[in-house]
Amino acid sequence: MQIFDNQNDLCFSFPESWKLDKSESSNEADSISVVSPEGGFWCVRRDLRDTANKAVLEQAVAAMREVYPELEVEHVVDHVSGAELIGMDMHFFCLDLTGTASVRVWQAVTGKYVIFSQAEDGQLEQLKPIFNAITTSLIRGSEE
Repeated sequence: MQIFDNQNDLCFSFPESWKLDKSESSNEADSISVVSPEGGFWCVRRDLRDTANKAVLEQAVAAMREVYPELEVEHVVDHVSGAELIGMDMHFFCLDLTGTASVRVWQAVTGKYVIFSQAEDGQLEQLKPIFNAITTSLIRGSEE
């Protein structure tokens, strides 16, 4: 499926079996999420604040650390369709499962976007290529 959100200058594709969840979180940011049938999710938020990229990432890590105090964090830089996305991969334990959350900041011509994905590690091998494809479709869609 494909979503067009003219208000936030967003266009991206996602699998038909995934559920779309669009929520207005505040005046400073709107977000759109898609959720896999297995429970993993991918979310994009347009950040309307004038916050430094590093601060955005630190806020995301701090929020995750509140829930998962033993959070392990690694810095990441991805290059997708000519765009540079800086971010963090966060590894955590929940009950008897391990999970991975990824946050990336992408500075586009139309604004700053924060991309967040999360999945249980047992499903991550299957879902990570889908997360990457959704992100790629978002970046390519913004170029059109």
